[in-house]
Amino acid sequence: MKAKRTYKDSLFRHMFKHKRRITHLYAALSGNHVDPRDITFRTLRGTFFNDVKNDISFLVENRMVILLEQQSTWNPNMPLRFLWYLARLYRNIVPKDVPYHSRLVSLPTPEFYVLYNGMQAERDYQVLHLSDAFPARTSGESRLELDVPCYNINYEPGRKILEECYELRCYSIFVGKVRELSSNGIPLEEAICRAIRYCEQHDLMAEYFKENEQEVLDMVSFKWDWNRAMEVAKQDERELGRSEGRKEGMAKGRLSQLCDLVKKGLLSLSVAAREAGMTEEAFKKIAML
Repeated sequence: MKAKRTYKDSLFRHMFKHKRRITHLYAALSGNHVDPRDITFRTLRGTFFNDVKNDISFLVENRMVILLEQQSTWNPNMPLRFLWYLARLYRNIVPKDVPYHSRLVSLPTPEFYVLYNGMQAERDYQVLHLSDAFPARTSGESRLELDVPCYNINYEPGRKILEECYELRCYSIFVGKVRELSSNGIPLEEAICRAIRYCEQHDLMAEYFKENEQEVLDMVSFKWDWNRAMEVAKQDERELGRSEGRKEGMAKGRLSQLCDLVKKGLLSLSVAAREAGMTEEAFKKIAML
């Protein structure tokens, strides 16, 4: 198996879709401490374009909705992406008849955060504004704004955000170790294995890596080979002499497999829909995304 270049995204989601760890990260980002028991994860799937889901979204007692994205490539359009994410989340959270009420209905207060660990040099902290994308300026202030605090989480000793969150620091060191090994000519999959060993030996979330080692390896190494899958399916069909009815059963089984891969974040909605021979909207309805 070949290691995925998107291993950082997969690992981030796996590591922080955990109530205790996400409260530590949120406290470092916002200065606010929340009880893990008050958290409900509401991560989105198939939100737009080829994205399977946003990285992490969660509610805090239905009072706040927090959206976080880990980015390996610097993207100044994150405010627009968060705007789309938030609209989708509100549609999922808020009853459909709310806009028609005659009284003001409370909404969970949103907060947005980007954690950047790409190769492009960026400041430790900066804020992106949705209004920066508006070319036409009026005499008054924009009536629409969305601010996104962005933190550089590439590992550097003394970097404030990493000093304040142990789990994020461990994640950053792991990614940095993989990058260092890869830059020295070591294949990515081997670099990932060595980085896991390094974290275990240096007590960097050692328990997490020991308990989840195989899952982490599967997560960062899985790459679906559609050509090979179709070859195997055709071979099975020939060998078993399936009838047309069984062909239909195989197609349903394949569709179920596609839905499962999308829900697990291993395949994008657009690719799954294309492989199933249907539109993204039709696929979303079947998969109940």
